[in-house]
Amino acid sequence: MNRLICLVVGWVTALNTFAQQPLSETELVNLVLVNSPAIRAADLSIRQNGQLLKGVYTIPNLDVFTDSPTGGFYTIGVNQSFLLPVVYKRQYQLQKGQIGLAQIEKRITETDIRYRVRSLYLALQYADALSRQYQFQDSLYNQLQLITGRQFAAGQIDYLSKTFAESQAGEVRNQLNQARADGQTIVRQLGRLAARPEAFQVILLSRNQPIINPLATDSTAIGQNPTLALLRQAEVLSEGQIGLERARSLPGVMVGYYNQASRETPAQLRFRFGLTLPVWFGQYRNRTVAAQTGLQLARQRTSAQIQTLSVDLQQAQGDFVKFGQSLDYFETTGLRQSDDLINTARRLFQAGQNDYVSFLRTINDAYSIRLRYIETLRNYNQSLLTINYLTGL
Repeated sequence: MNRLICLVVGWVTALNTFAQQPLSETELVNLVLVNSPAIRAADLSIRQNGQLLKGVYTIPNLDVFTDSPTGGFYTIGVNQSFLLPVVYKRQYQLQKGQIGLAQIEKRITETDIRYRVRSLYLALQYADALSRQYQFQDSLYNQLQLITGRQFAAGQIDYLSKTFAESQAGEVRNQLNQARADGQTIVRQLGRLAARPEAFQVILLSRNQPIINPLATDSTAIGQNPTLALLRQAEVLSEGQIGLERARSLPGVMVGYYNQASRETPAQLRFRFGLTLPVWFGQYRNRTVAAQTGLQLARQRTSAQIQTLSVDLQQAQGDFVKFGQSLDYFETTGLRQSDDLINTARRLFQAGQNDYVSFLRTINDAYSIRLRYIETLRNYNQSLLTINYLTGL
């Protein structure tokens, strides 16, 4: 019986240990992509455009009619018109371009999902880091609050010291509760996106390393942006539309079978051949001109997007440099100074050379350095995420 209990306890412990394993950013992104209805919709769009590719060779309906060529009897005739092969070729190329457009739209959807999940993951790491920091401060400030309460009751300190300690403890507890609430909200959001209702942990917040040079030139960096690829594909489609409209303005072919005289007319004389002439040429010209305007529009949209991406990338690169330099300061000087302030304040307080107010103010300044470090770390990683997003990574 004891052995069975040990096995059960060990099994439960193993399950709890497995459940507490932190979920990496990559694992979470993959979960969301697998369960994303937006990705499934993008796949259906690609499939639909592939199915439409088979319909580009659609032939106009067959005309079947009766007529009385001699006034003495009725005959049945048929007419079938065809577009020139170049029209079908242009339609095929245009539909192939639509498939490419749908594939790029899927890339955009995947990129947007990755960026959103990574940003939420980073926000959860930030909330977790804040919670850990505030939890440590909360324990210390609660102890100080209890001590100052007893010393005030004994008449050893004044009311100001007691009230200040209480206010600091209350403020830290409030910040701790806010950080925990933020974390819980983000966990629910990520759980909904990943179809994973149970809670999970994230890897501790740390300084992310860039995959590529984040300070690459604009023209090189934004070349792989999927939104830019979508607009360039739209240019290709606009060019194809111009070719299609021009091809549609060409004559078509018509063949038919019709007994134009008596019943004894030889079979070889019952066939008819002809052309469908674009007499109303103005309508074709207008559609061609509109397609040319569409190409100009697509090119301008591409130029505008390049301009927007370049500006956004410059901002993200500036943030990356700025927060990177700030992190260098914290990691080489700021955090060490924070530790020195805490140790010195504790030593002076224990030696009786500082009162509670001075002690709390000093450690508040020290902990503020650590909080600014955590915030800078979040901002640095976010700028790197933005650079990767803008460059299509």
